[in-house]
Amino acid sequence: MARLASDVKMGYYPTDIKTIQKIINKTIIFPENKTVYALDCCAGEGEAIDMIGTKYGCKTYACELDENRAKVASNRDIAIVLNADSLTSVRKSNHWVGLNFLNPPYDINTNGKRVEIDFVERWGLTTAIGGVLILVINPSSADEEMAKKLQLQGYRPIISFYDPENNDYKKYGQFFSIFHQQLPNFRASMDKFQSVFEKPLNINDDIEFERISIRTGAEPMMFKEIDIARWKIEDKLKKSKLKKTFFDELRSASMLNSSIEHPNQGQAAILIASGALNKKLILSNGNEVILKGTSTKERKQIDQMGKDGNIESVKIVDSYKTVVYGLNLTHGQFVKYA
Repeated sequence: MARLASDVKMGYYPTDIKTIQKIINKTIIFPENKTVYALDCCAGEGEAIDMIGTKYGCKTYACELDENRAKVASNRDIAIVLNADSLTSVRKSNHWVGLNFLNPPYDINTNGKRVEIDFVERWGLTTAIGGVLILVINPSSADEEMAKKLQLQGYRPIISFYDPENNDYKKYGQFFSIFHQQLPNFRASMDKFQSVFEKPLNINDDIEFERISIRTGAEPMMFKEIDIARWKIEDKLKKSKLKKTFFDELRSASMLNSSIEHPNQGQAAILIASGALNKKLILSNGNEVILKGTSTKERKQIDQMGKDGNIESVKIVDSYKTVVYGLNLTHGQFVKYA
């Protein structure tokens, strides 16, 4: 469960996976031989959305603010993991998610309003027509303002469940509200929202309920960070073996004045820094990169020792220190090479 009140854990309290499975099994029918697109915009370490993808055959997308947790999530079987603030630092399309699992932080924003409202306002629109929103909520934010946000987004309130075996229910009164996305002009009555919020049912009870045949959704036109995390760029560079590619390109490049022999790695670095390899390279992820750099001359003093172990003379040697930068033209970011 994500709750900003915990500064130590940066609001990280994951919801029990067993409870999530109970909710999905009770409420949703997945289409046969079709892939449903699923999203968790408060993913933490990605355990919940990874389970949804593995258990129900979904193509999964996630967003997580904390860098360490985003790294853990990126190592799971999740198609795309964004490391960014879901409310302010993500560019996304609307109406493409078949299963929208929304487990927002429990907190108050700087304007004195519930943070949960902000997340619903921004991410509730991501659900595709015919898709399902599973909203993890507590009584503090299950109010008229929340109902109005969901009503304006065209949701039909279906049902709410709580799990008495879940520690988050025992501590915070957590429950799961299910909403079915209708056409944009659809408006359910406020009484129906109020009934769903005020009367959650025990998930373990034998309840007759017609499950929702979920729509698949589709690939998003846009789902990316405004600013890509540095660790993701470095990870891409390591996997692409980019440094070797730079030197291979340099050695095969045509020069106006040909050299007697191929440059060594130190000479190649100087030539790259001076702009000899003035061409764009395309990484495996489609980003365009070009090399730039600087070279500085350093003078070193080397003592020449005599047979008696004393210094007989001093030799002055010039050396060059070169720093090469990979300039990512797609995102306008540098990666420094020693």
